[in-house]
Amino acid sequence: MAIGRISTNQFYKLSTERMSKQQGELVKIQGQLATGQRVLKPSDDPLAMSVALGAKAGVKTIDSYQSNITFMNNQLGQMDVALQSSSDVMVSIKEAFLQAGNAVLSPADREIIAQDIEGRMEELRGIANRTDANGFYMFSGTFQDQEPFQTPGAGVTGTFLETATAAAGDAVIGREIQVASGRFVNLSITGQDAFVDPNTNEDAFAILRDAVALLRNPAYPNGQEGATPQDTFLKAFNDKGAQLDSIFDQVQISRTKVGVRLREVETLQQINQAAQLELERVAGEAVGLDYAKAISELSQGQLQLQAAQQSFASTSKLTLFNFIG
Repeated sequence: MAIGRISTNQFYKLSTERMSKQQGELVKIQGQLATGQRVLKPSDDPLAMSVALGAKAGVKTIDSYQSNITFMNNQLGQMDVALQSSSDVMVSIKEAFLQAGNAVLSPADREIIAQDIEGRMEELRGIANRTDANGFYMFSGTFQDQEPFQTPGAGVTGTFLETATAAAGDAVIGREIQVASGRFVNLSITGQDAFVDPNTNEDAFAILRDAVALLRNPAYPNGQEGATPQDTFLKAFNDKGAQLDSIFDQVQISRTKVGVRLREVETLQQINQAAQLELERVAGEAVGLDYAKAISELSQGQLQLQAAQQSFASTSKLTLFNFIG
């Protein structure tokens, strides 16, 4: 029977290759322990790496949605504050209307009220033209670089974005922001929504300008057939109050819309967080490391390498001369 013979060179080569492979396995396990990842490169487990990369991409996408939600919360919060301030100003204007309906007021008294209403009107216009932290007008919808309600003057009507009709104003839409997969939320409440009567297309500022003009008309109520001054002033400012009430209702409806959207994005934020945690779990399970198993393999590998090294050291010293007496 033939006996295979292994040369010294071949022995050295096989032994060093075996120990080198064992050392490589140990280095790999040490790398896994250091990173906490079972799969360090795609070739280790292509399918697991693909699953993990897909899950991590999903996490990044949700991160962008969460950033959008944070932005929306800030914007909607600022809108809510502005609309609340508008309500407060309108309440004070209604009080001025009640005073203005008194027919026994002198022209000087009416001028004082007119100046008060003018001041309130400009305060209200300032709120309607409020900008966000980036300098964009909050109530201009997609036309965020244009002032919603300009002060009337040469060539300027003062209507919302200078739109002539209700249809034109309604065509101005709010900005839509994506906050989840397939879900967009309208960020904006426009000036048309909040400060314009949808039935008459008359805005709050036109109503206030008319009220001031009445107070400053020295002939009013002369020429009002069959009406006493007291009845005429009372009716005129009751009518103005009713018109302003319609705008006030629009402001409250707008505040409700803001509240609904805030609640919606808060819910979506929680849903996104849950989805993000699930994706992170999937990614972790796909390429994550079982520490107990890895530590056991490391210890076993170290023992095997140590045994191989000792065996090689002992065997490499043997020659035929050791057995010749």
